[in-house]
Amino acid sequence: MNYQLNTEKILFTQLGEEGVIYDTESNEYVSLNETFFKILQGIENRKTTEQIVRNLCDEYDISEEKCAREVHAALLKLADKKYII
Repeated sequence: MNYQLNTEKILFTQLGEEGVIYDTESNEYVSLNETFFKILQGIENRKTTEQIVRNLCDEYDISEEKCAREVHAALLKLADKKYII
């Protein structure tokens, strides 16, 4: 599945190894941990969910099944906040 950043609602940038979202509707900054940052970076680079999972599995010592569950949960949170569409 492919998602996109909701650029009408957020600004997204890297800050060190992590990332920051600025929510233009609520006027709030949201600090992202390294994993959420890499997921959003993958979305920004037009990678599929499967590609994001593969990249994270290659980088971290995690099973593909567990990684896919955690990425899916993260995507649901991001979509719920309307940071991705």
